[in-house]
Amino acid sequence: MGAAPAGGTAWDDTTWAAWGVGLVEPLLDPYDRVATLESMTAQAGHHRLRAVTLLAGALTDLLDSLPEDDPWRHADPAVFGTYRDGLDLVPTEATELTEDIGLAALARPLGRAGARLVGATTHGWENVAHAANELDDPVPALTRAIAWAAWRRRAYLGDDSYPVLVVFAWLRRAALVASGGELDDDAAHERMRESARIVDEV
Repeated sequence: MGAAPAGGTAWDDTTWAAWGVGLVEPLLDPYDRVATLESMTAQAGHHRLRAVTLLAGALTDLLDSLPEDDPWRHADPAVFGTYRDGLDLVPTEATELTEDIGLAALARPLGRAGARLVGATTHGWENVAHAANELDDPVPALTRAIAWAAWRRRAYLGDDSYPVLVVFAWLRRAALVASGGELDDDAAHERMRESARIVDEV
C-alpha cells in the first residue's frame, strides 16, 4: 500500500494484482473487473508515474516475448489495431466477431492511442511511458494494449500465466521508480524475460 497525497487516493498493489490475474482468468465477476479498473484509474490520478511505469513495463515485456519475426513487435500505429492483425494466427469465418471464441478479444478496435503504445515498445518501456504520459488518462489505452498483447501470446501458447508474472514483477519495479530509484535490470527479471520468449518454431 502506498501513502496517498493529501486529499488523494492511496496506492494499493492488490488492485493492480487483481487486474493482472484477470488477464488470464476469464471467469472473474464482470462487476469486479469494472470496479478494479475504476480503482486503477483513481489511483493513477494521484500516482501517475507509478501506474504508467507498471503498465508500460508490462506491455513492453509482453510484446518483447513474442517471436522475433512476429509483426506485432514492429507494428505500424497508422494501420495496426483491428481484428485483422490477429488473422495470421487465428483465421475466422464468423460473421460476428463477438461470437468467435478465438478473436472476440479483438472485436473492438484497439484505437489510435493503444496502437501508438504498441508501436512504442520497439524502443523500450520508457518510450512507452513517455507516449502514455501524453494522454489525459493513460490507463484505458495501456490496459487494452496489454490485453491485446496477452491475447497474442495466448494465440501461440494457449493457457499462459506470463501476463500475471509480468504485472507482479512490474509492481515492484514501478514502486522503485516512483520512489526515485533506478532500475538495474536485475538478473532475476532478465531470466524471467528470457524464459518467457516464444521461439520462432512455435
